[in-house]
Amino acid sequence: MKSFWLRILHWDHLGLLIIVVVTLLFHFIAIERPETIVWDETWYVGDARSIVSGTGELRPEHPPLAKLFIVAGEYIFNGFAAPEKDTGAKTGRSIGDDGTNDTVIYVSDTSGFRIGMTIRIRMEQMDVRNVDSLLNRITVERGVGGTTVRSHPSQEKIYVYTDNAFGWRFFSGIFGTIGIVIFYFICRKLGFSWKATMLATFLFAAEDMTFLHSGLALLDVYMVTFMLAAVLSYLDRRYILSGIFVALSANCKLAGVLIIIALFLHWVIYRRDKWKTLSASLVVAAVAFVFFLVFFDMFIQGSIENPVTRIDSLLTSTAANQFTVPKLSISSRPWVWLYPQFIDPEYNSPFIVYSYDPQYISFISTTIQILVIPTIGYMIYKAIKGSKAAGLVLLWFLATYLIWIPLNIATNRVTFVFYFLSTTPAICIGIGMGLTDWLHKLKTRSFELIRISPWIVTAYVVIGLYLLIHLGIFVIFNPAIPPIIKTWLPPFV
Repeated sequence: MKSFWLRILHWDHLGLLIIVVVTLLFHFIAIERPETIVWDETWYVGDARSIVSGTGELRPEHPPLAKLFIVAGEYIFNGFAAPEKDTGAKTGRSIGDDGTNDTVIYVSDTSGFRIGMTIRIRMEQMDVRNVDSLLNRITVERGVGGTTVRSHPSQEKIYVYTDNAFGWRFFSGIFGTIGIVIFYFICRKLGFSWKATMLATFLFAAEDMTFLHSGLALLDVYMVTFMLAAVLSYLDRRYILSGIFVALSANCKLAGVLIIIALFLHWVIYRRDKWKTLSASLVVAAVAFVFFLVFFDMFIQGSIENPVTRIDSLLTSTAANQFTVPKLSISSRPWVWLYPQFIDPEYNSPFIVYSYDPQYISFISTTIQILVIPTIGYMIYKAIKGSKAAGLVLLWFLATYLIWIPLNIATNRVTFVFYFLSTTPAICIGIGMGLTDWLHKLKTRSFELIRISPWIVTAYVVIGLYLLIHLGIFVIFNPAIPPIIKTWLPPFV
């Protein structure tokens, strides 16, 4: 028994296991807090509900794959059945298409309704705000989940959704955790020591915005996880598989395709091997993207759509969202993501508040954000010295972040800080490399001096405090933990 525990303690992947268990635990503690929809879940859960109802897709500007994972969670945790049932009630009077005034619906029976549930009449979703059993009527919020307010005749059937937060958030937590595991093995594949790997993995797993998006029914976590799988496959020289993962990433959100720029440039600069396989992987990525798009859309639409028309629609619909004056409160220009935005009055706040109670307050962890520019500077130095890992970080940064700046200037397209999610892994790798090099120099210097000088002690303290602050941000802003922050200073009032 003693030898067993010794083997566990010396197991190379024990640190990863601890990080995975802790993050999963926090995800599942928070998974039903709240039981209702949070922030942009409105659009994606509403879309998933419309898909399971067979009433079509509500957010066609995004590819289908990530939405189908939300749908899968709803099916699986509703007993492998559509999370919707007939209330047995019908509309008592016709309903107009004025979503502001026509909010009182007379029904044949109110017993199947309760405040907070989401109902459907034809293609329109509505949230129940009040139930009046004496007058057989309910008060609703019209056109929720991204549906359109419509007129409805009397005697229409009323359906209620029976899904829950556990179902629609489940696969986000699972994919976020898989992403941590893949990230860990990317670091190992780059030749990092155990110490460098654990530092980078800890920074990535405990990054606020990454963790929050891994716990909500949003699309980005799926895109990032498939993107990481593409990077790992590339590093393992499985180029065809890498191309397939790029296609899957782009089928979650179109921005997932950007990583192929970094991988191709890295191959051109550092490898230039298996050029036929690499070329084939680019073709495979393009073909697989179209195939998956048509295949997954078929599940939603029930028919095959012209892929050229569909891709054109994806590109034009997202490009149509542009900055306005005044700008959308949570939108921001890409160049302000490189520093804490509370010093920029135009941005208003460094936070996107998804919810206060429980606290879903999303931002790039300050401990990561303040080191983006220094890290990129150090990666340039390392790349000049011949580091292929540093070269990958730089190209990753170029492909998934820097590219947004000229695109934003040229098109005025709306961008949001959470677009940085696909760049965060690269920055965490770079910071992990920098901290490890610093620790190595401190250790070497201690041996040279045959003592630990006050300067060396100070450096160790600074590194320790940095990691402690990073952990503190993760804990304080964690939705699984009762609110600590929101009681002091704006915007937490």
